[in-house]
Amino acid sequence: MDILFLNHNVENYGTYFRCHHLARGLARRGHTVTLLCANREDTLATTKRVDNGLTTVLLPKYKLRGFHTLHTLRMLYNTAYTLFGSYDVLHTFAFPLHPMAVPTLAARYLRPGLKLVLDHDDLWKGGFANQHPGPYQRLVGWFNDNLPRMARQCTAASSMLMDSFRAAGVPDSRIHYIPNCPTMARSPLSRDAARAVTGLPAGAPLVLSMGHTYTESLFLLLDAYERARSIVPGLKLAFLGKMHIPASFEERLKPYLARAGGDIIRLGEKPPADVPAYLAASDALLLPMDDDPIEKARFPIRFGDYLASGVPIVSNAVGEIERFLTEHDCGYVAPVTDAAAFGDRIAEALTDTARREAIQANAARLIETELNWDAVAAKLEKIYEKARA
Repeated sequence: MDILFLNHNVENYGTYFRCHHLARGLARRGHTVTLLCANREDTLATTKRVDNGLTTVLLPKYKLRGFHTLHTLRMLYNTAYTLFGSYDVLHTFAFPLHPMAVPTLAARYLRPGLKLVLDHDDLWKGGFANQHPGPYQRLVGWFNDNLPRMARQCTAASSMLMDSFRAAGVPDSRIHYIPNCPTMARSPLSRDAARAVTGLPAGAPLVLSMGHTYTESLFLLLDAYERARSIVPGLKLAFLGKMHIPASFEERLKPYLARAGGDIIRLGEKPPADVPAYLAASDALLLPMDDDPIEKARFPIRFGDYLASGVPIVSNAVGEIERFLTEHDCGYVAPVTDAAAFGDRIAEALTDTARREAIQANAARLIETELNWDAVAAKLEKIYEKARA
């Protein structure tokens, strides 16, 4: 099959990873996939990259005052590829957004032979769209509620997002669960060897949180760290990623940094090839989550990378992540608003060797059997076959 993926994200960010790894999995099964996304760098040019059945097209993007712009220009590119390319299936990701929705509508009415598949992996209506003006919220809501009935099949990254398709009138037979999976392999390095490679302190207990953006859950995480540090003396906390936080958060962070006395380490962003070593250098990996609909609906990409690392996960989990951690017993879970319990679970992950080993084995089994891109691509292939039937 010839398949077109529409994705709103910039390269190497958010939903891009979902699209890229699904496309790679399909290409390994003999299909050809074209993935449209935004360029990571500011540019008005388009770039095409071809790799073993996967063609990635990087479209113009410009970052202005912290926001990625040129969405409407990319909508025109997306529409041109949709209407004039030779594809069997159009799979639209983040379909309620206008750069994705308009090309999909155009295909619905002007390319009746092109089979439409829609994907939900974030909550837009009643979620991220609320960060935009009211008229755009209503536009996103209309696309969210009306486009699904035009699709042959629908895919979603969580049970809550599957319910969104049901609310739009899609029957269960056309709704399919497609989770996110690890984007990187486990590092071959031992913890001590990884510490030497990354320059992280040797010997001291260390927990790590990976991510670019933090919300209010950052401070629950910091409170949990202080609780764990009272139980595990000398515990260090490392943040891996850009750590985009507002100035008000920086002010609130200062007392924690002062109390930690240098034991909170901000590593910044590292090249993707180096990330597995930083995970391997850790004693536990932390996944803070907010108690809100956006968090309950999503499936963070880093969750799969955490699982694949072989290092125990500790989270105040909600939604799909809570379900996986509890049903598969593959991590330590605290109630979402309980910082003290979160801290106790961190301490438990560092000190209870027997349970730690059981959790690591369960995580490895989950990756091997269910959360891997080849297994998910095989399922997606069957979904496309249903769409074409």
